[in-house]
Amino acid sequence: MSPRKTPVGWLRTFEVAARHLSLSAAAAELNVTPAAVSQQVRLLELRLGKRLFERHPRGLRLTVAGHSLAPACRESFERLDNLVAELFESRPQGQLTVRVLLGFAGERFLHKVLRFAASHPDIPVRLVTTTWAAESLDATVDVDIRLSLRAVPDMESHQLSHDEIFPVCSPAFLKRARRLQEPKDLLQAPLLTSIGFAEGWRHWLAAAGVKQTARDSVEFDSMRLALESAALGHGVALARSSYVADMLRSNRLKRLWPLSIPASDNLFMLLAPGLAPESATAKFRNWMLEKARHPGKRGGPAPSAHGS
Repeated sequence: MSPRKTPVGWLRTFEVAARHLSLSAAAAELNVTPAAVSQQVRLLELRLGKRLFERHPRGLRLTVAGHSLAPACRESFERLDNLVAELFESRPQGQLTVRVLLGFAGERFLHKVLRFAASHPDIPVRLVTTTWAAESLDATVDVDIRLSLRAVPDMESHQLSHDEIFPVCSPAFLKRARRLQEPKDLLQAPLLTSIGFAEGWRHWLAAAGVKQTARDSVEFDSMRLALESAALGHGVALARSSYVADMLRSNRLKRLWPLSIPASDNLFMLLAPGLAPESATAKFRNWMLEKARHPGKRGGPAPSAHGS
């Protein structure tokens, strides 16, 4: 069996025993018997094919293999313990946790969240990002802003975008790439691809009447990274209107042609059903939907929002 699938309990027992260099002390910390500690250590040694301890009458001594493994185990369990404490033990009373796709966490979205925090000083806000949209909504997340083809069953769902898809590049790249006169010229350009979306270069080029297949230059798992790379002049990215609005407004990126195609997957704000009207989550939902209906000048034009 692969060492990658070694039972975590064996590694935890080894880490504690390596710290104490004593079976009885390790047993006391783990609330098991010394025999149980010894058995788990032996099982781990059999799995790895290496002795981890030299056993002496007065205690244990780490072998070379044990010395190599102990720091990695200690660091891993410390990081895990700290993460659990951060997520569950030290979350302030009433804290609102908002999870958003990294690519969408641009200027306009941040303005909305930060203005909400300033207007509701009694609500501690934690903003976390994710690259993929399939993560579940659990007790650590109050609001999830993710891509979806439709409203999510058994969740309160509000559509936040009706994206259009089109190519963009930096003004400097456009000056250098004098041959980008029509869509077919993209076949000779470095194309920056964002994976994980329903539509990609193949769909836009087909809509533009380009029958040949373009070759991707670099793939990114976040549209934000692809757009930043395009802004640095490294190629042409396929953008979504809600993701690229701030970069177009600041002239960091230029739209190449008027042609766009509609996105079949869009951004939804998901919340647990049956929220109390005065809860922090309900207040944030109402704030986001109100700003979508009446966008302020600083935030720029916002997408419409639809509940379902």
